[in-house]
Order: sequence, then C-alpha cells, then structure tokens
Amino acid sequence: MFEIKVKPEVLKDKTVLSKNPDSVLIVKEIEKSGNKAMRAGLKELEEGNKVLDITKKFIDARHGKVFINYRFDFILPESRKTRSEEIDSTGLPYIDDFDATIEFKRPVVVGTGPAGLYAALILAKYGLRPIVLERGPEMSQRIKDTEVFKQGKGTVKPNSNIQFGEGGAGTFSDGKLYSGISSGLKDFVLQSMIAHGAPSDIMYDAHPHIGTDRLRKVVTGVREDIIALGGDVRFNTVFLGYKTSKGRLNSITVESDDGTYEIPCEKLILAIGHSSRDTFRALNRLGMDMQSKPFSVGVRIEHLRSDIDISQFGFDSAFSPDVTPAIYKLSCDTKTGRKLYTFCMCPGGEVVAAQSDSRSVCTNGMSYRARDLENSNSAILVPIDSNDYGDGVLDGIKFQEELEHKAFIAGGSTGKAPSVRYGDLIKNSITTEFGKVKPSFMPGVSCGDLSEVFPEIILDTIKDGINVMGRKIKGFDDPDAVLTAVEARSSSPVRLVRDPESLQSTSVEGVYPCGEGAGYAGGIMSSAIDGIKCANKLADSLLNCSKTQ
Repeated sequence: MFEIKVKPEVLKDKTVLSKNPDSVLIVKEIEKSGNKAMRAGLKELEEGNKVLDITKKFIDARHGKVFINYRFDFILPESRKTRSEEIDSTGLPYIDDFDATIEFKRPVVVGTGPAGLYAALILAKYGLRPIVLERGPEMSQRIKDTEVFKQGKGTVKPNSNIQFGEGGAGTFSDGKLYSGISSGLKDFVLQSMIAHGAPSDIMYDAHPHIGTDRLRKVVTGVREDIIALGGDVRFNTVFLGYKTSKGRLNSITVESDDGTYEIPCEKLILAIGHSSRDTFRALNRLGMDMQSKPFSVGVRIEHLRSDIDISQFGFDSAFSPDVTPAIYKLSCDTKTGRKLYTFCMCPGGEVVAAQSDSRSVCTNGMSYRARDLENSNSAILVPIDSNDYGDGVLDGIKFQEELEHKAFIAGGSTGKAPSVRYGDLIKNSITTEFGKVKPSFMPGVSCGDLSEVFPEIILDTIKDGINVMGRKIKGFDDPDAVLTAVEARSSSPVRLVRDPESLQSTSVEGVYPCGEGAGYAGGIMSSAIDGIKCANKLADSLLNCSKTQ
C-alpha cells in the first residue's frame, strides 16, 4: 500500500469547473517521484498487468497548506473482481437457504427512501417479490411538481415535493454518503450505487457524495432492479394502517387512485421517513409502541462558496481543477447553556423549500454533483427535547408544525421563507436589503422577523453560536451571511420501538420499523444499511419458519 500527497493546481483564470480524475493526479505525482516501488508499479500499470486501486482520498488543509492525500496500490485486475463479488455477498447472507417449495405471503415495504429502497432490493434478491408502496409519484413526475412549486407557478403538492415521492427526502439533498456507523454493508451500498450511475470515487473519498442530480438516476435504477426481480412498486399509494390477530400482523390497508383496499400481509417493513406525520398519528391510534425522541431545530445559513473556500483552503476552488468546494462541520457551546451545531452542509448548493403543505415553510439544503453554485449552506441547529415541547408522544411533531406555520406567517403567508442578514439579526433589526450573499431559497424569501418564529432561547443560541463559530472559520459570522427559517426536520421526532434482536415492533409481530423515520438512522447511508438489516431479519424469520413446516 502506498501513500502520496498531491498539491492541487490553482489557476490564474477560472477556465474549468470540472475536476481531474484522481488516477491522473496520482500518475502525474508518481512520474515526478523518485520512489522506486511506485515507479515499478506505474510500469506494470502502463503495461496493462496491474490496475490502480485507490482506497482512500482526503483533503488536508491544516497549517495553511492544502494537499490531497491518497492511499492506493497496484493490484491484479482479477483481484478487484473477486473483491467486488465478496462485497456483493455481504448483503445476502441467507440467499441460498430458501426452500422454493415453501409459499410465503409477499412482504410489503412502505416507503422508497434509502431504507425502504434497499430493504426492497434485498427482499427481491431473495426471490420474495416484495410489494413496495410509495405515497408520492415516480421520479420524473416528482421532479416536475417540485420544479413548478420552486418557480412559484403553483402550490406545493402534499404527496409530491421535497419530502415525499420516489427516493424520499434524501433525493433532494447533497447525496452525502459518509456516516459514523461501522458496517461491512457500506461497500455493498456503494457498489450498488456505482452500478446505477453514481461516480466511482464514492468508494474511497473520505467524504463521498453523489449530488442530487446523480442520486435521482441511482434511485430509479435500483427501483428497476426491484421490478426486474419480481417486485411490485406502487406509486401514489398511501399506507393507512394494519390489522392484527393475536398480536401478529395479518393485513394492511392502503389508499390509491383506485380507492381503499386491503393487502394480505404478515411481514411489513415500515420505512416511512421522518415527515409522515399522518402515519405517525395513525400508528399511535392503533397502539403501536412509540416514544417521543429529541431532535433539533434552527435555520439554514448561507455564505459565498468562495469565501468558505478561501477561509479553508486559501483559494477559491473554482480556480482549481483538483479540489471540490470546502466543507465544514462545527459545534460549540453558547452563553445560553445550549449547544449549536452545523448539519447537512451543502457546498456550492442552494436552500430548498421542504414544506409538504400549503400553510407551512420549511427549509433544507441541496447540492448538485458539481457543487458549483454561488453559495454554500448548512443547517444551524439547536438540540431540543420534551422540556421544550411537552411529554406527549406526538408533542414533538406538534412543535415542528407550529414552528413551520409561524415561519409561513413571518414570510408573508405566501410560501416565501423569512430571511435575515446575520448582521441585522444580532442588532434585532429587520433586513431591508441583502448584501453580497443573496438568499437562494425558492420560490423566494421575505425579510421577516425570526423572533416571531423561535422561542427566545433558541434564537439567542443561534445568535451567539454563529459568533463563536466565526472564531473557528474566518468569516462564518460575516454580517452578510443569510439565515433562512425554519429548519425543523433534521431527524424524526418519534421512535417506533423495536426489539434490538429481531428488529420487529415490540407491539406487533411481523412489523419492522426501519430507517430515519422510525428513529434508527440519520442519513442516506445509515438508512440504507438499516433497510438491509431489517430485510435480512425478515428473511431470517421466514427461513426459520420454513424449517419448522
């Protein structure tokens, strides 16, 4: 295994925004190097005997100097193929154990976010022909509906927006894939995504991302795989509830354009996402074990991408073909006694309208693969718990709804978001004109008063925390930084309680609460892995059942 540092090229003129392939940079650096072992490997590469295998890439911007660090090796072509096959098998530990003569009722998966999508893919690979339900439309229609609302040409559609539709909420994001969890299933997910159009560098980049544009293609590709393997994907179909017999699931009720009907079902994966508030309420009425869960609320903050780049790198990434825009992750204590932290940072991206009804305003962040837009943004969040919103299981949801409705009113009750310059916020003034940073939120912003949206302690935490963060990243507390409210859906406000071993609901046998909405994941990668785990547990339960018959 070799390690090499590459100093990125910085151009005098912004001639290109596309980035050089990593393999080209490595080869160029080896050609300049006197390392005999690396040059011998390069010769094998040129002769076609070996291939370049990059295992890690990260940017080191410490001490005022920027380097791209690579770890790599020269391996035999067949070694890469063998490793790929081993990775594929990690997601399917029971695939060869099913008795084809045993008949199973088709399992049902609710939701096509990363948790539901990968749960369904694994079930389909088992030959279990899952029925997949998605309350929103397929991808192309979802994109059209979202774009119409973004351009201010119509109202938000409740089941076709940034939150709902094929791919789930993560589809309109930065497509971040890095996660703090440790799992051998990560490579399986990454390989699957690459097979459907994701860039190959997600296998080794320390902070891999796909971008919303590429992620949309990945989602539809996985869905096509599910169908090709015998799965049935039903769009515009809403899960209403379930029926049980002696504590065991035996059917579910759904609603579509064809009306309300029942599906016989003994195994159900609930990957409903963190914004299915009507479903949470329905499950609570049915008596499913649920808990209130702490979450966070705040705003989206925007800076010029070039300012963040210069603060982190010392140069504007648009002038370098070798690096992508700078990222950051910050956390601090504040004078209020509360913490403030950044979340879901989107370099070279935009702030998007994530509300799912016509009387609310909610923000999120999104970046395309190129990350080449004018602003960089991230959520600025304050952790809250039942002391802020009440002890009831659904009180967190109610608090979210109240904040989003207050933001709607503060934005002028038109769907525009309330927005303010940081310099005006700390002076307790209303913004009358934006400076060098222009808000990117569409269908537009209104110069609103954030004190009409947030409790005083939350707003004071945001004010002071940004000031503290300005000591960590120069310019983070720039008076022209733009704050747009409200960010209220960073995670689920409830947890659907499940047994840690079987992953089934503690109140209904056969139901597998799954993913971010159920309170067991927090992002694309962790949600996909949780979906795979639930699918494997479901398959394992069927296998054990077949062995007793």
